[in-house]
This record gives sequence, structure tokens and C-alpha cells, in this order.
Amino acid sequence: MELGCFTLRYSVPSYPSCFLETDSDLDLMRTFLLISNEKTVDILVKDLCGISEYSGDFCVNKELIACEKGEWSCSSTVEDRNKFLGRSKRASAKPLLSNEWETYIHHVGQKFDGGAEEFRLKLCKYALEVGFNFLYAGNDKKRVVAVCSNKKLEGCSWRVYASRCEATGSFVIRTLNNVHTCAGRIRESKSKMMRSRVVSSLIVDRIRAKPELKPVEIIHEFKDYYGIDISYYHAWFGKELAKLDVHGDESKSFNELVWYADAVKETNTGSLCTLDCEAGINRFRRFFVSFGGCIAGFQYCIPLLFIDATFLKSKYKGQLLCASGKNGNQGFYPLAFGVVDSETEENWTWFLQHLASILLPMGRVVTFFSDRNQGLLNAMGFVFPGWPHSYCYYHLKQNLISKYPKSGYGKLLQDRVINFFSRCAYAVTEEEFKVAMEELVIVGSSKVKAFISDLSRDHYANAFFKGMRYGEMANSLAESFNNWVGVFRDLPVLPLIEGIRQKLMVLNSQRRFEAEKWTTVLCPEMETRLCENAEAGRTWAIRRSNCTVFEVFADYSVMVNLEQRTCSCRLWQIDGFPCTHAVAAILAKRDSVYDYVECYYKTDFFRKAYESPIFPIPDIGKGLGSNGSAAGVVLPPITKRPAGRPPTKRIKVLGEFKRPLKCSRCSVAGHNRKTCKAII
Repeated sequence: MELGCFTLRYSVPSYPSCFLETDSDLDLMRTFLLISNEKTVDILVKDLCGISEYSGDFCVNKELIACEKGEWSCSSTVEDRNKFLGRSKRASAKPLLSNEWETYIHHVGQKFDGGAEEFRLKLCKYALEVGFNFLYAGNDKKRVVAVCSNKKLEGCSWRVYASRCEATGSFVIRTLNNVHTCAGRIRESKSKMMRSRVVSSLIVDRIRAKPELKPVEIIHEFKDYYGIDISYYHAWFGKELAKLDVHGDESKSFNELVWYADAVKETNTGSLCTLDCEAGINRFRRFFVSFGGCIAGFQYCIPLLFIDATFLKSKYKGQLLCASGKNGNQGFYPLAFGVVDSETEENWTWFLQHLASILLPMGRVVTFFSDRNQGLLNAMGFVFPGWPHSYCYYHLKQNLISKYPKSGYGKLLQDRVINFFSRCAYAVTEEEFKVAMEELVIVGSSKVKAFISDLSRDHYANAFFKGMRYGEMANSLAESFNNWVGVFRDLPVLPLIEGIRQKLMVLNSQRRFEAEKWTTVLCPEMETRLCENAEAGRTWAIRRSNCTVFEVFADYSVMVNLEQRTCSCRLWQIDGFPCTHAVAAILAKRDSVYDYVECYYKTDFFRKAYESPIFPIPDIGKGLGSNGSAAGVVLPPITKRPAGRPPTKRIKVLGEFKRPLKCSRCSVAGHNRKTCKAII
């Protein structure tokens, strides 16, 4: 080799690129070998004779290699200054998920099995990573021609042409000039190539796993994972496209319910699943489903059912009706749900009739909880005449508050009215109810009289309720179910129903395995409650009347009848669970307290409630056009878009509790982190 036409370079631990050009470099190399206790070193010799201008990582070229001739001195340094610069050191690049995009377009003959769509997506990602924009000179299903956006201004020669291979349907690059002759390219954080379809392709798996992903979260993730800034519009529309890819067309989703109803009955024996369409035109009206595992397990749950409806946010709107029970550990137990076009008396009657076909064969009376929706009240009286029906105390309280707004009456009057109404609802005897009601009428005057006249006390007051409520007063479990399935409410009808089934399958499985670890006779929540009741009565005096009747002296004396399972405080009858007085009497008799507890609260009943699993419904066998002729196609319901921006939240009634906005930065209510001005 000629002098000046080669370079020597070696590497040692922690210093991968060291030049060897002078005697001082040679001494430095010996020092490194001595420190690292290395006996040998590999020296890389690079020939530079064929390089004209640029030589990669080296600080030499053909015009500047003249160290021996004295033209200039190219001093050798080890690139270790970052060790001593502290905070001023050069930051290292963070590995990004987009780094591999640079290899997406590389040679003629490259194939894209996904056709034109895959080629366009990879071309956009390639341009994003390399740092240039392109324009389509031709773009259709059979061919795509793209040129650099600087072709007209700077005459850039970059060009790619790909077309479809008729034999395989894949796209193949036919010609490629992958060299840019325009100005230098730098990868920028913003680019015209970051389109909604590109965003969609990158978040489709995230949307499948987390349907409630927000556009703001997508913006942050793209910055962190790809180093790219995207607009809110591209994030939002990209999410909509991803939802379409994951869940399919909403209008076609209704037609797939025909297959789904059959699949439910085939995979989950004992299920009740019904699709109802308008006669003649075969347009969707409503859908009901109750899985066999839930039906089999409900008879081991507390005989309560919480009925409610929540609106859907998808393209065709509608209402989701639900019926949830309560297990022995005080958790909700979804029994059945349905999708209807609106919350009408006809739809409620249809839903409750299907529910009756499940409940009546079980041979036990169930207490229903609901709000006072007029359509539901009429349907309940028609389908379940004589069955106990409790109005939600919480909703009644909010309805009463709405008659006394703070602006006109003040909070003091509001609180007094609600206090007396609560005393009426919780009164355990008719005498207590009568006293509280008289005080309520005096305080609330004519507004309370009008409210009470339209409200039957048999449906909300403990003293008059005919049936067992097991201590429940509100329809809170139905609200829990609505919140539990809230993430699916903006999905098409089939993904909505299937999403609920999958979540229900996982929930039941988790509770089944959880119950296997329990060692107590009662479920943990009820075991704790029983121990607390026993602890409260340890100091009380107890006198026996006969084998089953006791007098317990607490703050006041009460009579406990163990045979009839009653206490004069009436909490045993109201809650269906031994009160503190009853537990004290049972322990005084030296009986087992567990013998006096309802079987629904016991661990073995809880296990039986989740013994029958909900099975998966695989769609791998679902064929295209499996629903038969066009006459069997289920059409979507006709909906009319209301004026204004589509609502996504229920309008809260006057006086209903609203969680205050709290800043996550300073923990003060009234503002959020973005507008926080507190000095931290």
C-alpha cells in the first residue's frame, strides 16, 4: 500500500474505535493493553485508495491525508470525552420502534404479499424513517409509481415503481432508483407521510387489547416509541380506522348475530340466546343472551336481581339492558343482558319475559331492584305480578333533591328533607316510619306531599316492604355492571356482546380459582362481618326464656327467637344475616353460628355459583356468506342522528354526586394538571 492510502485502527474494552497513526498512539495502545491485562490486539487496516471524498467514520480522505508531508496534522484522539463532560456530554440516541423502517424498501424484485396496501404502508414508513416526502405519479390497484417530492424543484432522481403479480396477487418492485440527488435529508419529528392509515396500522393491536385508548394517549405513545409528532386529528381518525380493522363494519355486525346466536347455543350448553327482527324486512330489533354457566350458577346466589339500562355510543346507538345478581361475597353476578333500540315498555316486556323463562323453572321468588322507569314498572307488573320490587333508594333521594334546588331553598333545607326521607326509608317499624314521615311533611310541605303521593311505601320503606332485600336499598350493582362494560359501549353490536362474554368468562374463572383458596365456612366478606357482630356483643348480658328464645341486654333489651330467626331490632329479618343480638344469643346457647346463616353466604355455595364455566366461542369456522341467501341478511336498525354533538355521558340529575376534579400535581380540587399554577 502507498503511504497515505491506508489507516490503522484497533479496539480495546470500552474504546471500540482508536486510531493508530503516530508513535504516541502506539504508546497509548500499549498502556491500554497493560491496564486491561490483554496480551494481543487486533488491528484493522483499511485501504483508502478507492475513496474519493467520504470515508465513513474516519477523519481522513484522499485530499487531506498528508500528515507525512507536513501539510497538516491529524491528531489521534480516543473518543472518551463524554466521560468527563458531565451534563454537557452528547446524548445517545434512544432506540425507536421505527428504526427498522429504513429497510422496508431496498431492492428490485422485493415482494409484498399484502398487495398494494402493504406496499403503500411500508413506503410511507420508509420515507418517514429516511426523512423525505414523495408524491404518487400513479396509484391504483395494479400499479404504484412514486417519485421524490423534490423532483420538480431540484430534479431529484429517486423513483420506485411496483406492480401486481397476477399469479400470486402480491406486489413486486419492478424498478427502483434509491438514490436521492436533492438536498440532504434529516429525519424530522413531523412529516406529511404520517397519515391516518399509517397510524391505524401501528395501533391496531393496541386497540384490540385496549378499546378505550384515547387519542391523547396515542399521541404520547407515538412520541415515545417512534419519535414522531402526530396531530390529534390523525390520532383520532387513525383510531377509528383501527377499530374498523379490528371490529369490522358496524352494519355487517348485525348480520353476524345470526351465526353468533347459534354459536352460543352450540358452545355453551344451556344458554338462552334470541335474535328478534322486524317481520318481512328482517331489520334488527333486539338481542337477548344469558350464558349457560351464569344460569346454572345463579341459583346459588342471593335471590336478588338488579335491572338497569345504559345507552350505547356506536353508530346505531341503542340501549344495553342488563340483569345482575349478587353472590355470597357481595360481588355482582351478571345473569343476562340484551341490546334493544330504545328503552320502551315493549322492549322491557320482551326482556323480562326471557328472564322469566330462566327464573320460573328455578322455583324461587327473586326480589327486583330498579329505578322508576315507567316502561319498566309496567312491564314488571305484567311479567312478574306479585314479585317483590324495590325502587332504588339512591334514585329516589336524587329525585327528591331536584325539587329543592340550592339556589331557591338553600342547602340546609335540602339536607333536612333528605335526612327525614332517609329515616323513612330505613325505619324498621311502622311507628318509626310514621314519626319520620310526619316530620318530613312538615319540613318539605306541599312538594313532599306531591312526591310521596306518587310513591308507594311498599317499594322503598323497610317497615312495609313485602319480601327480602338482604340489606340492599339501592340499584348499585346494576350501575357496577354498567361501569364494568363501559369500555365496550362504543363498539359494534357483535364486538360489544362478545367483549362482555370474554370479560365475563375471565371474571368467573378468576373467582372460581380464588374461591378454591378460601378456608373459611363463609365467604371472606361475610366471615369478617360475622366476627365483627360477635365481637360487639361480648359484654352483653343474655337471659334465656326457653330453648330458642333469649333476651339480650345491650343499650336496650331485645328478644331473639332462634327458631323463627327473628330479632325485635328487625335487622336479622331485614338483612337476612344474624345481627349482633342474634350472634350473642347463639353463642350463649353454644350453637354453631354458621347453622343460622343463609346458605348463599357460605363458601361452598359460592364455589357452586362459579362451578360451570363460560366457554370460548371461536370464530375460526365462521365462513363468509354462511347466513344463507339475501333473504336471511339482518339489516341494521334505522336511526336518526340527533342535533348537536353526540353525548357520551349520562346527564346527571340535580343533586347527584359528582366527583370533584382534582389536580394530580398539587392534589387540590378545582383544576387539572395542565392548568395548575401552584408552586411545587
